Amino acid sequence: MVSFSDLLPEIKKRPTLYLSRYSIFDFQSFYYGYELARNQLNLSKTEPDREFEEFLSWLRSRYNLQTTQSWASLILFHSVDERDALDRLFDLWEKFQSRNKSQSSIEDNFNHNSHKVEV
Repeated sequence: MVSFSDLLPEIKKRPTLYLSRYSIFDFQSFYYGYELARNQLNLSKTEPDREFEEFLSWLRSRYNLQTTQSWASLILFHSVDERDALDRLFDLWEKFQSRNKSQSSIEDNFNHNSHKVEV
C-alpha cells in the first residue's frame, strides 16, 4: 500500500479523482479512510505515514492554537473557503517538506564535519 504522503502530489494534481469535492473536509475524510484501511489490514505505519502525522502536529503548532478543532478546521479558519483551504494544505505540506529537507541537510553536514579529525 502506498504511503499517504506519496499520495499527496497525486491528489494535488487531480483532486477530484480522489475526492468527491475540491474540499479540505473531503480530503480529511479521505485521510481518515486511508488510516482506517491501514488499521483494518493491520499494516504498520511507514516512515512517510509518520511524517504526515508529524505534519499535522506541525500545523497545530504553526497556528499556535489550543483547540479541539480538527486540523482541517484550523486551515479553513485561515482560508477563504474549503477549496482555498485544500490549496493551503498542499502549500503548507510543501513548506513542511522543504523545512525537513533543510534540517536533514544541516544535520548531515554537521555529522559529516564532526567526523573529521584535525591533525
